[in-house]
Amino acid sequence: MLNTEIITDLAVEAAQINGLGELSKNTELSYGIVQRYLNVKSSELSKQIGRERGVYITFDCPRDMFDDERALNALSKYISTVVSGLLGTLRKSTPVLVVGLGNAGIIADALGERTVNGVKVTKQYQQSYSRQHVCAMTTGVFGTTGIQSADIASAVADRIKPCAVILIDSLATSSVARVGTSFQISTAGISPGGGVGQDKDRIDKSVLGVPTVAIGVPMMLSMRTAIYNFVKEYSEKSGASVDEYRLRAEMVEKNLSNLVVAPKEIDYFVNTAALVISGALNKSFG
Repeated sequence: MLNTEIITDLAVEAAQINGLGELSKNTELSYGIVQRYLNVKSSELSKQIGRERGVYITFDCPRDMFDDERALNALSKYISTVVSGLLGTLRKSTPVLVVGLGNAGIIADALGERTVNGVKVTKQYQQSYSRQHVCAMTTGVFGTTGIQSADIASAVADRIKPCAVILIDSLATSSVARVGTSFQISTAGISPGGGVGQDKDRIDKSVLGVPTVAIGVPMMLSMRTAIYNFVKEYSEKSGASVDEYRLRAEMVEKNLSNLVVAPKEIDYFVNTAALVISGALNKSFG
């Protein structure tokens, strides 16, 4: 059963939390980047990990590489290669639809929109099928539009008939070290807001009817997760005992589940991740 004290959108973290971290195949790449491959094949494994069936590929990056333009370009190429591999051969006579999810008014949740702004939209002026046509859009959030992101994406897909859909969204992590530095690419789709306790309708291939790849970067932690991890790690290092029942009760009493936190450098992390992902998509479809 998924540990309910830990909130994360990252499949590799969920696997580790549930004692299945060995299922991830890890490969060291250049600039200290580590690629983690996890294939959730069966319904049973999906239940054990608490993640939908599909392939999850995560790039964990050292924080100091984000000051190196060559390292960022290498990361962008790695992501591009993975996206192209997961989608396979596409029909150039129909467009790829890139969908930015999230709330542009909140920096930590603005990854979708900022990535879409960097994607080269080509359908409106391409006259031939020598290159892949690309369309892009943002969905906004339910609190602003009154429409679920899944319904908006599905309606647009029904109208323009894309050959594939790319979903971009900010994620939640259980680790401070992964904020802004881990990139997850998945064929399992996504639940906008699911990582911070705001479960919305899933967006995936079953909804859109075409191959779908979700790309996300953790930009926030839940306050409950941050405190729980800190207390657990401190108690293990110091040998101090912790009344976990009381700890959980206090977090519920203080309503910590509804609070999320992000680092003060969040604007930099979001902009950098958006640049990397949009660059990867432009490489894949340009």
